[in-house]
Amino acid sequence: MKSQKYKFLIILFIILTSCILLSGINFDNNKYIKVPKTDNTCDCYSTSSLYNVKINFNNNVPGDLPSFNNQSQADCFAWQEFIALNWPTNGSNFGQPGDFSPVAWETYMPKDVLFQPNGIKPPSWGTLVSPAYAAKFKTQKILMKSNKTKLLTFSAKFADTDTIKGLDPNQAAPFGKPNWLGAQNGTNVWYEIMLNKDYYDFVVNNGYYNAIVQHDSVQKGSPINFPQGVYNGAVGAIELKAAWMEVDSIQSPKWQRYKLSKAVVMDAYTGQLRNTTVALVGLHILHKTQNQPTWVWATFEHIDNVPNSTTETPPPYGYNFYNKNCTSKQVNLKGGGTASVDCTANVSPPYYLTQAQPVPIQLTRVNSIDSEDAAPINAKMQNSIQSFYPNSVFQYYQLVDVIWSQLPQPDPTTPIQAPRKLNNSSMLSGKTIVANSTMESYVQNKNTCISCHVYSTIAPYNKDTINNNVFGDFSFAISAAKYPSTSKIKKGKRKI
Repeated sequence: MKSQKYKFLIILFIILTSCILLSGINFDNNKYIKVPKTDNTCDCYSTSSLYNVKINFNNNVPGDLPSFNNQSQADCFAWQEFIALNWPTNGSNFGQPGDFSPVAWETYMPKDVLFQPNGIKPPSWGTLVSPAYAAKFKTQKILMKSNKTKLLTFSAKFADTDTIKGLDPNQAAPFGKPNWLGAQNGTNVWYEIMLNKDYYDFVVNNGYYNAIVQHDSVQKGSPINFPQGVYNGAVGAIELKAAWMEVDSIQSPKWQRYKLSKAVVMDAYTGQLRNTTVALVGLHILHKTQNQPTWVWATFEHIDNVPNSTTETPPPYGYNFYNKNCTSKQVNLKGGGTASVDCTANVSPPYYLTQAQPVPIQLTRVNSIDSEDAAPINAKMQNSIQSFYPNSVFQYYQLVDVIWSQLPQPDPTTPIQAPRKLNNSSMLSGKTIVANSTMESYVQNKNTCISCHVYSTIAPYNKDTINNNVFGDFSFAISAAKYPSTSKIKKGKRKI
């Protein structure tokens, strides 16, 4: 009897031990993948229970809120997006320092992989680098894997002057002048545009990767309306724009405060690809939802980018884009001549990166972070992250602001011309002008992002110029679609 009792206890111990071990394991493709607990939650806004938004620490990107009533709810929705989009894909803790593995949004599709040359169908979901593009640089002995490599080619957010010819971020002003951003460590800031699965599926299922199909659609009276996210349902279309600063000395403890990734970059000065490590310093999140058909416009930054006020205590390793002891610099230009970069803040540089390497550019924040909602919500969320994940790099990021509509305007039922006419008085935010220091560096005192995106259009097509100005549902990315060359179009039939 005693031996049977011992056997029973041993079996019970084994079962309990197995349950404990397996509780942190998911079975995926016959592999055991340990994942972090996802039961951490917190209230984002506690000063009024009426407008509380519960924040869940997991990878479930919210499709919408039940309703948008005030700025605090919009800010909390943005923080829920930020957490879910930055959730680890490799099973490590949220924001583990030194983790180079991609977070959720980094597995989305780059704009220039979705919209291929000649308007051809894009590769399968999960492809990060176009195989055809990677093949162009095989002689440089840099291995680019289509589903694992981050390829950064935009050294300026607003123009293609400092990027690979033909790859244009197609963004807002300033036009006709250099607008790259040099960090205080003497490295460059790189930009990328990523599109989520709902955006990708919409484009692929409708053939909108081909400019001709876009024009055929609007000629038939069908506007391009991206899918809307639904509360407790579909995510909806998301477009992300990220700013990455190059890492100089990876051994520095400074980088324990940043989301890091490995990347291949195209150096505008040398025209060569090179391997590097990059640190996330800015992130725009554009999200179309049922309650916000004119999209939710959220933007985040690293807290060490620039001072929020003249009395602020500097971060332990200094600011990324500001130096109180700044001195002017003389730069020798390729082909002769020099350029002077002084310490006047928020002024675009006087030369292109094709002419010389980057030097630090002095930045300040023109519009302080909203003290009524964004600032206290940032403090609450940063404290919650630190409480749940004490070493998380994401405790060092902050919401700059969110733009949303108090009186949502529905999608147009027929194609309309850009610019989209909005009830501007209903478009709310914490500050009158919303600007990210890493992405609107030189236009922080001008129009906010929604003022620019009303001018988005479908892709241009030279045989149907009458429709080139048709509104593109606030997304500039859709205009990147190409049309087939003459040799690609069969007689009497358009090849897509």
